[in-house]
Amino acid sequence: MGDKERLDWLEKRDGEALISDDAGRWAISSGGMQNVPNADEAIAISTLFFVEAVDWQPSIREAIDVAIEKELVEAGTTQIV
Repeated sequence: MGDKERLDWLEKRDGEALISDDAGRWAISSGGMQNVPNADEAIAISTLFFVEAVDWQPSIREAIDVAIEKELVEAGTTQIV
């Protein structure tokens, strides 16, 4: 899978967040809490993410790949398109 496909996958998912920690690890998270964003314009928000330890990866690419694989397993398929 190329970078374009990874970014296209991420862009199509509302509420998914690409986050990093202070140790340089990356994860995709859809779990957490935030105040409701304004639909008309961007506003400052406060966000809390939930990330399982196994979701932290050493690169952005690997974090996206893990999230895609997790989604496929939950959907009952294992083939990355």
